[in-house]
Amino acid sequence: MSSTTLLVELSLILSIGFAILFFMYYKYLNAKTEADVAANENNYYDYGSYLRENKRKGGFLSPNNFILNDSKSIGMRYIMSAIVFFFIAGSFGLLMRVSLVEPNPTLFAGREVLYDVLTTEHSILMIYMWALGGAMGIAYYLLPSFLKVKADKYGSISSTAFWIYLLGGVFILLSRTSTRWYFYPPLALQLNPYGAGAYNWLAVIGLEMIFIGITIAAIVVIRMIIMDRGDNVPLTKMPLFAWSVLFTLLMFLASAPFLMSALVMLFYDFFNPIFFTGVAGASSPLSFAELFWIWGHPIVYIAILPEFGLIYEIIPKFTGKKIYSYTSGVIGLALLMPLSELVWGHHLLNSGFGLQWGLFFSTASFLVVIPSAITIFNYIASLWTADKIRLSTPMLFVVNGIFDFIIGGITGVMQSMLVVNIQVHGTYWVTGHFHFIFMGITTGILFASVYMLWPTITRGRKYDQRLATWHMALTAIGSFIMSMGWTIGGFLGMPRYVSGYFARFQVYQDIAIAGGVIIGIGQLFFLANLIKSTLDEPSTTTNNAFEDTYNDEEPSPDKEPEPLGNPSAVGGE
Repeated sequence: MSSTTLLVELSLILSIGFAILFFMYYKYLNAKTEADVAANENNYYDYGSYLRENKRKGGFLSPNNFILNDSKSIGMRYIMSAIVFFFIAGSFGLLMRVSLVEPNPTLFAGREVLYDVLTTEHSILMIYMWALGGAMGIAYYLLPSFLKVKADKYGSISSTAFWIYLLGGVFILLSRTSTRWYFYPPLALQLNPYGAGAYNWLAVIGLEMIFIGITIAAIVVIRMIIMDRGDNVPLTKMPLFAWSVLFTLLMFLASAPFLMSALVMLFYDFFNPIFFTGVAGASSPLSFAELFWIWGHPIVYIAILPEFGLIYEIIPKFTGKKIYSYTSGVIGLALLMPLSELVWGHHLLNSGFGLQWGLFFSTASFLVVIPSAITIFNYIASLWTADKIRLSTPMLFVVNGIFDFIIGGITGVMQSMLVVNIQVHGTYWVTGHFHFIFMGITTGILFASVYMLWPTITRGRKYDQRLATWHMALTAIGSFIMSMGWTIGGFLGMPRYVSGYFARFQVYQDIAIAGGVIIGIGQLFFLANLIKSTLDEPSTTTNNAFEDTYNDEEPSPDKEPEPLGNPSAVGGE
């Protein structure tokens, strides 16, 4: 391709891009003007407060979600993008599973590096774009209502942060990187065949942009919680979901700078390798691994803490009673924040740290169980003392999440022992442990929250209860089968991150494949439900169960369980 042709094509792309941006800005000005006029006529402080309280927002397909800068529009952007990336990353995961139907590579025979690409893209997009993005979206959507925020401030800053974050995810998707989600050098600095790895530098930039976007958003949300909440919402009465978001974002700001700094140095190594190649003094690839895991383990808790808070909001809606212990709920969430920062080294127990550090990280890994157990016991006590439990779809996700977290937690405690860690390190045991928690808590509770918000985000449609039940059941059953197959096979030595395996492990791979396929089929029911609701005419109000809790009085412990907010608020119940 000649330089002239390249210049013409680049100019055309930039022209189209600027035209799109100009059109979006034009639509934004029109929509904002209309909203400002309505807010002034109704004596609201700003259009964000007006839209929030009058429930004018919502709807997956509303163009205002991408135009206006109020918290609900921004929250909807995060939620929609998270769902899209979930299906992209999930498709990659399913393709990986199916490719392992035989011990010798079949689907990727001769192109095994493509398996590495799918593994990398699946894990990065699931963690950063689905787990982190979904939690951030629900926080933006719910917290202004939960906290009765006085004014919807910093909308333009939050919107800018979202677009930076989203562009970072797109860069990672386009990079076709094969470095795994932890970007270890020297692999991250090498170019691999078939284009996998040729754009690892783009993935590094993309991840850095994700961090920048979430950091800006985290500061805005923390200010919302601490400084902008209503005068009648003191800290001692703040919803547990708000506490979970606050602790999550504080943990993020405390741990993310380590990896952000490491990524800057890694990017420089692409052009002048001095930091993580062992060339300059004591620098080595292990230095990057240490910086990564100081962030890399807290992200596991960042991916579940908001969901812990959401469970605290969901349970009262289906039992008619308050959470068993508000105080222990706050304490459990608070203790997870510092303790999760101390256990990062258990990912490197086989890296030559020495016995003293190994014992320290092993002990810290046992201690972090305490706040997790406090939280789980609080859930169980809340359910145990309830007079009646309505097992609707969101509640079924909660019960399954508690069950899966207990299994994942037990396997996590086991592998924190030094002798067990030697046996299971680098095996599918670790993958099974992680997926029990990620699928049960992160994915399950995010979907439960989407169902709770369904009438609002679909502009007054109900979801089909049968489709939702099938979605929940297949997701829960499939993830249990898949994770258990990995856990058993991993304990027997089945290595992970490989596109082929010894024939003696085929039965465990087949079990995991069956589970993965079941999960994939389950998500089709979610899509069918979403399409069906979109095509249906509105049949209920746009109220949702989450916000109705904080618009009305708290449920009394002596009252019988009532339907979620409005009798029709969760559609299909």
